[in-house]
Amino acid sequence: MSRTPLGSWAIIRDSLDGYAPDKLIRLLREYLTPRVPPGTRKLTDEQHDTMVKHVQRLLNQNLGPWYTETHLYLGNESFGGYCWCHRFFRHKPTPNMSVEYNIQLIIDALAQSREWLFKLGAHFKALERDLPSAPEDTDIRMLALADGIVTTMNLTMDATGCEESWYTFADQALTWMFDAIALRPGYQAGKLMRKLFAFESWHGPLQEELRDSAEKVAAAVVEDEGRRHTH
Repeated sequence: MSRTPLGSWAIIRDSLDGYAPDKLIRLLREYLTPRVPPGTRKLTDEQHDTMVKHVQRLLNQNLGPWYTETHLYLGNESFGGYCWCHRFFRHKPTPNMSVEYNIQLIIDALAQSREWLFKLGAHFKALERDLPSAPEDTDIRMLALADGIVTTMNLTMDATGCEESWYTFADQALTWMFDAIALRPGYQAGKLMRKLFAFESWHGPLQEELRDSAEKVAAAVVEDEGRRHTH
């Protein structure tokens, strides 16, 4: 599981509906338009870097926990396909200096991150609703939990394309999944997850391997859960 402090899933989920893209577009337009007037052909490195830092601050100040507490910052290596060095008024071979075009690239990249969070949210809600809770349903609970882990991983692999550092978001997604269904994996389950879900950039697990690992982790989680209930 991730050791990096993250917002709880409830905080992240509840912040999704507070996003106001029209306000963000207005703020970006107000800042960028006077600095990149029509006819601008190129930015100096100093101009570019100064504007990047300001836009990054603007995003942090005006977006909710779904952005500030998820590591889904604009320009991360896994989501949105956005790169400050090659997208923000620096397209190849000829930079597109349109303010509106560059704002739309930002909005589109943020939308991709939000789409992943919405899909995770729907999945977590269904898992919480359908997960058996009766003591005699241990085997069914284990299989349902394994299904939940596989779906969480597949949603993340699909969203990131298993690109650079995608596994950090897979780790986060599993953390949020257990948070959403109010399950706390014990020491043994956590140790097993770190071993079985140790992935690399640009490579995703085969579905057979993922399923096998998910069932082992789910069994450990249910076993830990049962052990806590008997003490």
